[in-house]
Amino acid sequence: MNDEFQIQLKIADKYYPYNCLRSQEGIVRKAASNINTKLVKYSSAYSNANFDLKDLLALVAFHVSMENLTTQNNEDIAPLFDKIGQLNNELGAYLEQVTNH
Repeated sequence: MNDEFQIQLKIADKYYPYNCLRSQEGIVRKAASNINTKLVKYSSAYSNANFDLKDLLALVAFHVSMENLTTQNNEDIAPLFDKIGQLNNELGAYLEQVTNH
């Protein structure tokens, strides 16, 4: 069942309507939960600073963006690591064949 429906997401003590597929509801709710968790973390870390909710949300947005970019960079080089592993296996097989003859 992949039909779209509306859920209520609580982010920073405010509810927002959000349309999502039923199959994606879990990840959507987890994303909202991650934002709230980071918001609590930054609120605690900067409790002595004169930061309002907008400042804290900006820090959360920055943090999430950095995580996104890091993940993208890791995905960009994953094929290279796969190719290196394949070449390493081929080289190992070749060296084993050469030393056994």
